Amino acid sequence: EVSSACVARDRHTSIGRRSFVTRRKVPWTPRQCTCRSGSERPIKKEGAMFEAKEAVPEGGTVETHNVHEAREDAMEKGTISEKSVKPASGRWVMILLMSLAFVLCNMDKVNMSVAVIPLAEELAWSASQRGIVSSAFFLGYALTQLPAGWIANKIGGGKVLLAGVAIWSFGTMLAPPAAYSSLWGLCLTRVLVGLGEGLAPAAAVGLMAECIPQKARARAVSLVFGGMDVGSVVGLLLAPLLIKYCGWNSVFYIFGLLGFFWCSLWIFMQTNGLGSSDQLLDTADLSSAMQKEVPWKEIANCTPFFATVATHFCYNYGYFTLLAWLPSYFEVALGLDVRGAGWFTLIPYLAMCLMTPFVGPVADGLVARGHSVTRVRKIAQCVALLGPCLALAAISILTSITSPANSSMAGAVVVLLSFAFAMGTWSRAGLYCNHQDLSPRYASVLLGISNAVGAIPGLVGVSIAGLVYDRTHSWEWSLFYPTMVFQAIGAILFVCYASGEKQSWG
Repeated sequence: EVSSACVARDRHTSIGRRSFVTRRKVPWTPRQCTCRSGSERPIKKEGAMFEAKEAVPEGGTVETHNVHEAREDAMEKGTISEKSVKPASGRWVMILLMSLAFVLCNMDKVNMSVAVIPLAEELAWSASQRGIVSSAFFLGYALTQLPAGWIANKIGGGKVLLAGVAIWSFGTMLAPPAAYSSLWGLCLTRVLVGLGEGLAPAAAVGLMAECIPQKARARAVSLVFGGMDVGSVVGLLLAPLLIKYCGWNSVFYIFGLLGFFWCSLWIFMQTNGLGSSDQLLDTADLSSAMQKEVPWKEIANCTPFFATVATHFCYNYGYFTLLAWLPSYFEVALGLDVRGAGWFTLIPYLAMCLMTPFVGPVADGLVARGHSVTRVRKIAQCVALLGPCLALAAISILTSITSPANSSMAGAVVVLLSFAFAMGTWSRAGLYCNHQDLSPRYASVLLGISNAVGAIPGLVGVSIAGLVYDRTHSWEWSLFYPTMVFQAIGAILFVCYASGEKQSWG
């Protein structure tokens, strides 16, 4: 039986073959708890109220990773009442802050796609040189994916996310002096921005896997990563205005300062008890002390995971190349003035923002109505890949008959691009949830691996698009046809091999 010393300070609730412990806010001292297995061990505390342990069966002890899922299982079984559970509203404050970080993330990503146009004119860059500058970001982005997942799994996602925002904001502010120094100096600053932004996804996924139950997972993921869509809109809206009235270098200084403001806000909220009342800001730091070694062998032999990785690569090929080249496409192919804050360039990203609020609730609703998680993930990801594929096929036809001098078809092209980007947001309920489905415990590690592979299209695809355009002067062959092929392949792989079930090692 649980010792009376533990009962005096803890509420121990059995959940079938597992249990969790919720601790009151009292001064902590190390103590021993005698469990049903007869073994004694200290219960640790590292800055959060809740600590989760899985079943203490007769043969030994195992751990559970998500305290909220354990708590909800207890309510479903009637072991505890819903009234006795304090609502965790603080986790959604944390989610909103993470979403804001991803707003800044994409603002600092798309600023170069706009600023490179006046930069190329001022410094006489070719399309190939513009592609090199745009793709330098993805070199840094790819390099930090694996370390980010491992570090977030060890020390907690909150610290890693803070470091990432600070690094990419610093790199953003270094861009103007570096650009006047040399092309390669500017590329180094973009690598630094990529290094910082590469830390963010794994950190965010680790935090969400720790504190968001599966039934709310799609909503949380779509809200956090939906910040990237808002960031694209805000960045593409503000950057042309700043370039027009203040010069291109103002974009980097102002956007960088906003990043440091977010860092101060995150530190302020963390040190003033955002996580202490709702047990959620530092939960990852709590469980990281209990993590076992990452099961690399099991991960390497997991077919559903590698289906997710391959799909991530295929999806990102379209997303990254379009993100980098669309402003140039609008200006060169459609004759739109991007620097004059052309509203057409914002419409596709606005479409993503408008679609995002529907993605999470619809996906979570399907799961709640009894559809399997695997089916929901596959449906969502197919929509995210095949919808844009069809739209890009139509855009290719329109582009071939449209010229800057006669851009009457520009409106139709923008509508189709808006449809393509809006459908792409369904990946937030597909592959972006899948890492947490397969392994809540090691979700940050899985996303780190997946994002490292997913960054390759940004590193290679963006440059290849510039090289192909220099030789063919065809947007269809340089941008649209390759994207269509990769997205079709990704849909096939995900449908055939992906899974939404938790793996035995996860």
